[in-house]
Amino acid sequence: LSKAEIKDIRSLHDAKGRSSQQRFIAEGIKLTGEMLGAFPCELLLADEETARDIGRQLDKLPQALRPKRLEIAPESFDWGRISSQRQPQPLLGVFALPQEDEGSPIASGVSLLLDRIQDPGNLGTIIRTADWFGIEHIYLASGTADPFAPKFVQATMGALARVRIHKVEDSVAFVRDYPGRRLGTYLDGANLYTTPLPSPAEPALLIMGNEGQGIH
Repeated sequence: LSKAEIKDIRSLHDAKGRSSQQRFIAEGIKLTGEMLGAFPCELLLADEETARDIGRQLDKLPQALRPKRLEIAPESFDWGRISSQRQPQPLLGVFALPQEDEGSPIASGVSLLLDRIQDPGNLGTIIRTADWFGIEHIYLASGTADPFAPKFVQATMGALARVRIHKVEDSVAFVRDYPGRRLGTYLDGANLYTTPLPSPAEPALLIMGNEGQGIH
């Protein structure tokens, strides 16, 4: 990698760099492996041993989803120059940001609307948990943390490859016009364990608010 390319990768740790390049990064063997096939990979950087190990996975990918470029890093390469991790693993992928949806499609089943969640780690953990419960569509109100910041991507532990993220500019209108049930989370709300909840097939929107201020 040239100095300019390393600078470009480092800039992806910041929102401004991700916005200007329309790319994001995933680090680590497990996480990067999860992202492969889910997002177009523009650059895959690995050491020689890791490149051999991941070769079989790459061979199974459709041609269109295989990395456009694979670079083998020498043993002397300092992964700390491009990594945000304290102990970087020898695999890093640069992926294309997904294109924004036209509007905000309404999904069947239970979906989440996250209102101004500030911490990328919190956001990633919520999405990882939602994925465990089979929730596929996550709507992010304006003011929510960047869903492709490295800390967020790391916190999802691969769930980002299985859920769809939708950004909502006007959350008030979105909630008002939502055709299914709307459920807000409050400390003093009805008991979650005794209140009848929607069936998995029924459209329902579960709204979770800001860490300190709750739902707007």
